[in-house]
Amino acid sequence: MDSGKHSYPSVIKITKAGWIFVITTLLTGFAAVNTNNNLLFFIVSAFLSFMGLSGFFGKRNIDGLDVEIIFPDEIFANKEFIITVKLKNKKKFLNAFLIETVLLDKSAVFPVVEKESEKPVSLTVPKRGILEISSVRLCSVFPFNFFIRCRTVKVDVKKFIYPEPKRYPLSYIFSEYSKKKGDISSQKFGYEGDFVGVRDYTQGTPIKYIDWKSSARSEKLKEKVFSSLQSIPLIVDFEKVDLPTEEKLSFFTYIAVNYKQFENLFIKFENKIYDISIKVEREKLLSRFAVYGVS
Repeated sequence: MDSGKHSYPSVIKITKAGWIFVITTLLTGFAAVNTNNNLLFFIVSAFLSFMGLSGFFGKRNIDGLDVEIIFPDEIFANKEFIITVKLKNKKKFLNAFLIETVLLDKSAVFPVVEKESEKPVSLTVPKRGILEISSVRLCSVFPFNFFIRCRTVKVDVKKFIYPEPKRYPLSYIFSEYSKKKGDISSQKFGYEGDFVGVRDYTQGTPIKYIDWKSSARSEKLKEKVFSSLQSIPLIVDFEKVDLPTEEKLSFFTYIAVNYKQFENLFIKFENKIYDISIKVEREKLLSRFAVYGVS
């Protein structure tokens, strides 16, 4: 969350209606000079006064405005998120009208800004890393839609873009249990997660979890085993998971974001162990994921 403190010189563009007004004023002026008609001189004077008022109020309209950008706590690559653009009017007596804010090719229109007003803006960032916003453009056609006057406000916004969370089979973090054949014996598995292997049937296991093929091969009743990380602590080493780097970052981001499903799971990354159930630790880890390998 940052606010604009500096601005660049304003830029003026003439609208279609403005060009018609300017050309009409010039033609009327030529006619007044050629005919020496007092009425035409009066009309030209009125047109010029109209233009002068447009310039004066147009400049005053976009002056004295500060911009503040408010981000959500977590932003992920390729996931739409909403930022809040807040305009603060520092002018004591004049409101601001028809202000359009433009940042990262997205715009929001503020019909009236008295003291403070805000609008949501939807954004999507395609890659992880750090999102930087250095300026916000303020534009307005106020008061007569003859000119578009724009002013660029300098801001200093930096926000981590976390990797896109993607779910992969949990056998990647239980590599010792990822064999297609063979038995495993562990009390840390339940019935709600991913399939990781088979073991001897235990009394009370629902029939739907019996692995009939394995039972036929071994001539002993076998049951399917599913992951459930709700008992003993488990440290998962990022470096030891057999996935490409970007996919691995996405997988570990998914685990961190869904930490409530992974009770007592800790992530080891860059020789440091993170407790993903603690918000501060989780944010530190995701921030490291955001810039991992990014030059």
